[in-house]
Amino acid sequence: MRRLWNNWRGSLHMIVKSKPLRDVLKDVPEGVDKSDWEWLVKEHFLSEKFKERSTRNSMNRSKLIMPHHTGSKPIREIIYELGGKDGNPPDMATVFFETHKKDDKLVEPETNEKYAEIQELVRSEPSLTNIEVVERCFGPQCKSHVFGFGGGITAKELKGGNSSKAALLDELNATRKENLSLKRYLDNLESTVARLASKFSSQPLSTPCSSESDTGM
Repeated sequence: MRRLWNNWRGSLHMIVKSKPLRDVLKDVPEGVDKSDWEWLVKEHFLSEKFKERSTRNSMNRSKLIMPHHTGSKPIREIIYELGGKDGNPPDMATVFFETHKKDDKLVEPETNEKYAEIQELVRSEPSLTNIEVVERCFGPQCKSHVFGFGGGITAKELKGGNSSKAALLDELNATRKENLSLKRYLDNLESTVARLASKFSSQPLSTPCSSESDTGM
């Protein structure tokens, strides 16, 4: 949902940047109320605070010596598609290459050097987690933006998340097996009860034998 919101908001901002203000206000995007659109343009996109932040972000992106080439696609979605959805996420070398390649190759010299460094570390110490590789190669990750994972996540979450997620997955699998075993047992029990019920219902009721006292003997 966050990605959808950010992409949609970005597309609205592109409309504001690409046209004169008069045309922007006149061309209300589909699904947006006219009064809401006017407020968004005048009070948000054209506010000094937003313009300063937008300019600062553009300058920061231009200074990157190892820019990623994923476009608007989140890095975590790429990790998910490369095996994360099956519980087998790619190593950091693969993540780095897939998010920094251009036409299926790395073009910046600094990017190639860092990729070689990551590859060597992953090869020599395969037991390292991705966040450990990141901090070895890029230093401590302190803010809510971890290199190779994007924004909205912290190093603390990644460090504590791997083992806990694995434990939860093991527990979930064990519970599923237990539930399956219990279901089989209940199915067998129901089958046995149904078979016995059918057997007894098909037999005529027998009359109890009379005792000697009842016959007067």
